[in-house]
Amino acid sequence: MAARPLKATEATNRWEEFLGEGPYTNSHPRTGVSDPNRIVSADGARSIRMGPHEMNSSPTKFHFHEETWSFDSSTNTWNIANVIQRVPLK
Repeated sequence: MAARPLKATEATNRWEEFLGEGPYTNSHPRTGVSDPNRIVSADGARSIRMGPHEMNSSPTKFHFHEETWSFDSSTNTWNIANVIQRVPLK
């Protein structure tokens, strides 16, 4: 969980800060398949996830996920760090 909740007006600035320079895609970092619930950094190493579960959260628990992706070629394994960022709407 992130250290502090964001105001709704800060959310998109936070996305850009986390993702870095564009252009952004919606290609899933592991599968490469289009994912309408993700915004993925230009290098494919970070994504913002906000799908139906997040969109349907109660206003006090509204949130998105900041995901950091790394591939370990020695074990053929993807590692994902996931930080929940709350954006209370009430």
